[in-house]
Amino acid sequence: MYAYTYDKQTGGLLLTSSPLAFSKEPRPVYYKELDILGFDRYWDYSKNDMYPYMWAEANNYYYRGRKIAQTKGGSCYTAPEIVILENPEPNGEPLRFVDIPAMVEKNKGILDGLVQDTIKKTYNIYEKYKNKVDVFYVAFSGGKDSVVALDIVQRALPHNSFAVLFGDTGMEFPDTYTVIDQIEQKCEEDGIKFLKSKSRYSPEYTWRKFGPPSQTMRWCCSVHKTTPQILLLRKVTRNSHFRGMAFTGIRGDESISRSEYDDVSLGEKVKGQYSCHPILEWNSAELFSYIFERGLIINETYKKGNSRAGCLVCPLAASKNMFFKEKSYAHKSPNGGLSTKVFNDIIIETTAKEFSTPSAVKEFMNIGGWKARRSGKELSFAKTLCIENFEKGILTITILAQSTDWRQWIKTVGDITYLGDENVEIMYEGFPYIVTHKKTTTGEVFTVPIATNTKRDIYFMSALKTIFRKSAYCIGCGVCQANCPNGFISFHDGNVEIDDKCVKCRKCHEIDYGCLLANSMRLPKGEKKMGSVDRYGNMGVEYEWVKKYFDKKNEFWSSAHGLGTNMVKYLRSFLNDSGVTEKGKFTAFGAVIDRIGIDSVVAWALLVCNLSYTSEYNWWIKNTVVDQTYTTEAILSMLGDDMSKNSKSHIVSAYKNIFISTPQVGKDLGLGICDYEIRNGRRYLNSITRGSWQSPDPRVILYSLYKFAEECGGYYQFTLGRLLNHEIDSEGVSPTEIFGLNRDQMEKLLTGLSVNYPEFINASFTLDLDNITLRSEKTSQDVLMLF
Repeated sequence: MYAYTYDKQTGGLLLTSSPLAFSKEPRPVYYKELDILGFDRYWDYSKNDMYPYMWAEANNYYYRGRKIAQTKGGSCYTAPEIVILENPEPNGEPLRFVDIPAMVEKNKGILDGLVQDTIKKTYNIYEKYKNKVDVFYVAFSGGKDSVVALDIVQRALPHNSFAVLFGDTGMEFPDTYTVIDQIEQKCEEDGIKFLKSKSRYSPEYTWRKFGPPSQTMRWCCSVHKTTPQILLLRKVTRNSHFRGMAFTGIRGDESISRSEYDDVSLGEKVKGQYSCHPILEWNSAELFSYIFERGLIINETYKKGNSRAGCLVCPLAASKNMFFKEKSYAHKSPNGGLSTKVFNDIIIETTAKEFSTPSAVKEFMNIGGWKARRSGKELSFAKTLCIENFEKGILTITILAQSTDWRQWIKTVGDITYLGDENVEIMYEGFPYIVTHKKTTTGEVFTVPIATNTKRDIYFMSALKTIFRKSAYCIGCGVCQANCPNGFISFHDGNVEIDDKCVKCRKCHEIDYGCLLANSMRLPKGEKKMGSVDRYGNMGVEYEWVKKYFDKKNEFWSSAHGLGTNMVKYLRSFLNDSGVTEKGKFTAFGAVIDRIGIDSVVAWALLVCNLSYTSEYNWWIKNTVVDQTYTTEAILSMLGDDMSKNSKSHIVSAYKNIFISTPQVGKDLGLGICDYEIRNGRRYLNSITRGSWQSPDPRVILYSLYKFAEECGGYYQFTLGRLLNHEIDSEGVSPTEIFGLNRDQMEKLLTGLSVNYPEFINASFTLDLDNITLRSEKTSQDVLMLF
């Protein structure tokens, strides 16, 4: 909220009354972090962690207002490189601690105003919602943000009006468990109820069953955190329909996506539940000033260089943080919790990659290749247990193994009548479907004739596929149980039971691929054929080339343009791919882009809508995750082993040049924000961060929706949930995937489009139902007339 500077006198942070547009998230640096990195080879300091010595912003280290060092690189087993910029103290004298008491005193005036406003806001939210909510609780993780959020809430509300809930994933930092013990004791002293939730399964078990979580397959949060919390709160409130409000430590400065949160949201973190974010607008300078002023607990993991205290081995962790974790937690800690070795061993044990030497294993872990897994193909044990086929109006589903009883799951589809020999009539939305069941030597086969191709038929087939996937794969992780708003799903001795009172809301179906385990095991049906990813060589296509073309259009090819042979070759491919030209001739789409202006973000957004169906852009969109940073080595690993090292290097170079030279695509649309250096006139890439389009033009989204519908074979009716599910095999590419848009953003965009362009689209969002209908008489070309 407030800007900050570094105070030379105290060595601390000094808050100012100016508003802060963007925080670099400064954090205190203690001697343990300096030791781990190897700064003790250069500097003299006491091994005492009562106070920090300096501050860090990302990889930059600041001592009494001066940037004195930075680190580069770093990975799981490789230390970051240290670059000393200047000596902290003259003549090698010992480092001085940050004068925390003096820093606190200097910040007191500004901080007090911020704190009082936050306490007042928290109390007012409680008063507004206390008759709408069954249970208020602080979602406590043991990290700095939740420590501050808890302190604010306990100052704002009566202690008997809320609880503290710790979701123990079993994957926490060992030092976090020490914090939990201290907070639990403090809550007991203060008369605050303290709750702990935990999955019925250990993480060692689930990692071996699901495969290690990845950036696109984060089953771990649902299985180990959200689900156990919901089930515990149902038990505590004795209410399956309970409506809770979680006070979280979420802050907008922590990531691009979190900056879009509102102070209070419904269903943003947990479906059907409120979330309140008291410190959403705080930055870390204010956060640490408050922690020091109040003498709050600081998790020891921060003193060891870790910027976050979440799960110990996480697919979202940056490479440098992986190194800090390995140095401190490679072996079992007396604090409790698992070691990184436990998880690292499972990663190597379950990967489909084969390693000939220990150095190959080390390289795989260093680049974090496991984090990019997108299917069961990369696992050594994945297999298909449910085969689906739709041909000539007959849907056939074969279950090769049955983990839980399909007769239970089928209750969630519709009203069931058994017709003998376990053939079933399912009444779905007032229409009867007959499912024939036959046992074979290899499994169980279910067939059902589908006479038409209505929206009802499509949704029925989807529901039927879902319940048979559940039957084949379910291990009782509890996610379906938590999704059921009525508490009609339960598990006993590994068997599922669906209450006969099931209302067929099918909330239990609203999970990736219908079952998280089935999704994690899913084997790809085959790669989409759209040409080589090595589409534009090692050059990519740069903005200035495209601009030169638009200056002359069709005359460009015969004019003196100053581009080399390969540049022209790649530019020609790009213009055809994007729809600007067809067989080298300027198109009507190109004219629209020209009218908007090639320097416009909107023009490039339209180009990307088309390019997302061509190899190079499609690969990037499909294989990267919003808010994640990818090193060069990680991208090379993600490109797979069936491509030469030279080709992979060319592709990375092409992405670098595309994103850097065209900021409309890289920065504004968020496809690739590059961290790079220029040495001897050449760009050297460190990493690329996938972001999102912060101010999307609704017309572009409408164009993308029509492209999606057309590529899906005229699929003009769908749900927002379908657009947000990027794991479905589909010819169409959803605008949410292209531009990194979340549910809340899409609801606002779609609602606005329905009001402003009813001749193109109707979208409604009521009672947790979402329906999107595009006017089938319109086309994506018609949408272009709106520009």
